[in-house]
Amino acid sequence: MKANFKMVFSVFAMTSVLLTACSGNPSAPNTDSSTNSSNKAPNASSSADTGKQGHTPEEVTGLVKYDPPIELSTVRSTDVNIKYAPGESMDKNAVYDAYEKELGIKLKNDWVVNNDQYDAKIDLSVASGEIPDFFKVSQLQLKKLVDADLVMDLTDLFNNDLSDDAKKFFTETKQVDSAKFDGKLMAIPFTDSPTNSSTYIWLRKDWLDKLKLPEPKTMQDVLKIAEAFSKQNPGGADKTYGLAAQKTLYAADFGLTGFFNGYHAYPGTWIKDQSGNLTYGSVQPEMKTALKQLQEMYKAGLIDPEFGVKDSGKENELVTANSLGMAYGAFWLGSFPLKMAAIKDKKTVQDWAVYPIASIDDKPAMTQVTLGVNAYYVISKKAKNPEAIFEILNHYAQPKRDPVYDKGVPNSDYYWKLNPLILYRPDLNVISGSVLPEALKTKDTSKLTTPDALQLYEDSINYLKGDGDNWNNWMKAKDGGTLEIMYDYSQQNRYLQNEFYTVPTATMATKQSTLDAKELEILTKIITNQAPIDDFDKFVTDWNNLGGDLITKEVNDWYSSIKK
Repeated sequence: MKANFKMVFSVFAMTSVLLTACSGNPSAPNTDSSTNSSNKAPNASSSADTGKQGHTPEEVTGLVKYDPPIELSTVRSTDVNIKYAPGESMDKNAVYDAYEKELGIKLKNDWVVNNDQYDAKIDLSVASGEIPDFFKVSQLQLKKLVDADLVMDLTDLFNNDLSDDAKKFFTETKQVDSAKFDGKLMAIPFTDSPTNSSTYIWLRKDWLDKLKLPEPKTMQDVLKIAEAFSKQNPGGADKTYGLAAQKTLYAADFGLTGFFNGYHAYPGTWIKDQSGNLTYGSVQPEMKTALKQLQEMYKAGLIDPEFGVKDSGKENELVTANSLGMAYGAFWLGSFPLKMAAIKDKKTVQDWAVYPIASIDDKPAMTQVTLGVNAYYVISKKAKNPEAIFEILNHYAQPKRDPVYDKGVPNSDYYWKLNPLILYRPDLNVISGSVLPEALKTKDTSKLTTPDALQLYEDSINYLKGDGDNWNNWMKAKDGGTLEIMYDYSQQNRYLQNEFYTVPTATMATKQSTLDAKELEILTKIITNQAPIDDFDKFVTDWNNLGGDLITKEVNDWYSSIKK
């Protein structure tokens, strides 16, 4: 995994999910400006312009290098997919070496644990008050750190030290707002694109053509397709089902979120009601309408009777056996689990197509999306060089970085995972979806301005040449692929954002898990006809009485506060 430093940085830019910015770090409360003045990078704009302690303005890709080098401490979790070269580890590797060489920043891990131990280890560190300069936390851990006054207020650093290009990663959405407490920015979000959580209809195009069925433009079409796939058995299996489902009803892989959205129901999401207040989507009347239809489909044999005890991998066994031909899922469903059924020995054995979610009426179906924040990066109040983290952010947010692919770097797909700070550009896949289909038609790549788009293009060309291993990326990049639909969703204003995006309210912290379990239980019973449809009304009453009413009040109190 050893490589020269320019090669390493070019690999950061090329990661297929990763955007032009691969590293970044966030936050927490501190108004003590003295923390921003010591060993300051000369080109980082800030009100504190003294105390640079020997820095020279050596430019590195438009930025500067700390001279002498500074040290930043952090903590890490391991990733089983990272394959280290001999002599390398999470503590010493080409990525860490590159930071030191290019930016004069030495990265030191205070500890490294397995992924499944990370949260517990962070909780212990927070409880003891012994924390490194910067590290990744969950939203609940962020609140604990803020309450304990252990992390720095990043408002001034964000405003003064972050480049305009880097700010675009945060200001185009409400992601930064989710890290604010009393108006102070206490963390930098570990960003992902909200649009990546959108939903699509996946179905067997060869079955559709065989049965001479229309493409799914309406929910009526979806229901007709589900019935035909089940009753007419186009795959020749002993038993065929019309629609995939799994035990986690709202999962991104074989879940039913997109089906509910087709009835203008938005489970698990806070939406605006007619009065402009926030209300919980799972307890709205539209949910009952969709549930009634799912119950009818289940009774008619269109849904796997065992879905309630299956995850997506087990449900995909029906797909592999040609017993299932339609599912709702995310843009990456072609990577997992569908690819395991569609591709055998690098050859396509199932012809799948993807479509936008359909509506039950003449009102467009909105696809509900999350905020797109996976975690948060915080900075200790004791950190001596918090601005250095923003230097890293600026380095990776440069829009005109040379999108060169270096095929000579071993294990290049994993380099970005060694970064202690990772960001994804919010509009990456939307941009790719706007240009890739045309590029694949014309073979003109001049409009493919991101490394990600170029990689998807190359993989798609390889698929067309016969390499079935690239089918999943072809399903994203092609004409009518998921990324083009993602772009179309954005042009048609069909994204519905969760309006509640701050830390859980007090009642959520104690009641939400119980309410969620009750929701899953009763909805599953209704779908599987173990409970009558009118039990949904009882569920709504119970939900309110068991804490939902109080949660709704707390949510709207917060919502009123941010509108002031």
